[in-house]
Amino acid sequence: MERKIIFFDVDGTLYTPELGGISKNVKNAIRQTRSQGHLCFISSGRPTAFIAENVKEIEFDGYVLANGAHIQFGNKDLRISYLNYDNLKELIEKLKIKGIEYVLQTPTYAYIDRKCINLISFFSKCNIDLCNFCYEFNEDDIMHQTLKIEVWVHNDEELKYAQTCFGNFAYEVHPDNHSIEVYAKDVSKATGILDVLNLLDMSVQDSICFGDGPNDVEMFETVGYSIAMGNAIDVIKDRADEICLSVLQDGVACKLKELFDLK
Repeated sequence: MERKIIFFDVDGTLYTPELGGISKNVKNAIRQTRSQGHLCFISSGRPTAFIAENVKEIEFDGYVLANGAHIQFGNKDLRISYLNYDNLKELIEKLKIKGIEYVLQTPTYAYIDRKCINLISFFSKCNIDLCNFCYEFNEDDIMHQTLKIEVWVHNDEELKYAQTCFGNFAYEVHPDNHSIEVYAKDVSKATGILDVLNLLDMSVQDSICFGDGPNDVEMFETVGYSIAMGNAIDVIKDRADEICLSVLQDGVACKLKELFDLK
């Protein structure tokens, strides 16, 4: 078999809170796939600071992070795309008017005010190592280093207000209607994946992805073969070449075993 490159979403694909982490079956299947010479990448909306040790210990070949704004391969940064400072500053000023919580995500750490108790509580349940959070910082300096932000709203009124502030950005409202990812319009998992394929001189036809959520749409429209989790939203299932078992049923492990004849 030709060498393949597989891109894995994290939340809802490799991990869900009900599992308390990534299952041993999934970890072993990814390791066995890599041992056959195939490349395995994380492709996530998460920044580096949100990638927990139980993900890193699998030793992925590379990462497409922050919805394509940060690309790593072999422990080296290949591309970093920062948010426009002026647009970000304007957005932050608008969020402060309503007291809306937010976190600034850079290529290394996450920066947040200790008063953002709802966001901090939310992240504590998301398989994130909070040791990567910084609470004392010069916000203006960090805005020059920001790849992406995440916002927390308390109610529909704050949600509607926040959405009016995002004109210069792309954004995704999570199903809880509280947390919102905000990122640049010109990056996505798809642009990150294409950069990786170009760098490694690999064909789109040899690329595979697993995903489940809204920010996986562009990825599913880009790779050679797309696999939706059984728990994926309908728009992802509609675009998938195949649907596997859910994350709670070790769908990734089962499908990798089938694709690559793993033991």
